[in-house]
Amino acid sequence: MTTGKCLLSAMLATIVVVGLIGCNRQEVDHLKNRAASLEQELADTKAALAGARNELQDGRGKNAQSQTQVDALTTEATKCRVERDKLKQELAALKRQRQ
Repeated sequence: MTTGKCLLSAMLATIVVVGLIGCNRQEVDHLKNRAASLEQELADTKAALAGARNELQDGRGKNAQSQTQVDALTTEATKCRVERDKLKQELAALKRQRQ
């Protein structure tokens, strides 16, 4: 059982016990309203958590896609540097032959 469920169960049990001990009708109604309010708050929090999890998953997907693109661009840049260095060497060799 999660902490939230345990807390909610304990609160509801407390409300029931207090209600049975001898609260007047107004207090019982107040406690019922409070319990309903807490249940709604828990439902809202769960919904917000689900939304945050979806956003997190989307962000992870975008991150993975960006990382793939970065890796591809890094590989391409490395190839370009190797080609540049090769051309520099060829140019230097041609200049030496020309002299």
